[in-house]
Amino acid sequence: MNKKQLVFLVLVVSVGLAVHAQQGGYKGPGTTSVTVEEAKDLPNISLVILQGKIERRFLETQYLFADDTGRITLVIDDRVWGNVSVDEHDEVEITGIITRARDGRGGTHIVSVRSLRKL
Repeated sequence: MNKKQLVFLVLVVSVGLAVHAQQGGYKGPGTTSVTVEEAKDLPNISLVILQGKIERRFLETQYLFADDTGRITLVIDDRVWGNVSVDEHDEVEITGIITRARDGRGGTHIVSVRSLRKL
């Protein structure tokens, strides 16, 4: 392979990678982080992305999550944890579905966590 062919090949691969990197998916609501306070105002069964800390575990799969605006209950199944280990000092980003518990008072919110990553 001569130099011209090599340069052409590198150029084609670079352009292809740049085009691939610019492609994307959905960019609307549910793709940016919200606060706990904002999440509680979203419609029932909404996708949320939250950043904050898991303060404590209070049942087998239930945890208390907090950011600067408030606290909310998370449900995190073992499969979501994977290899991630965190404590109450670690900042995390969680993605999940927020629902209102049917407790008759209408004030309890729960996030069923689909993914979790340590920041």
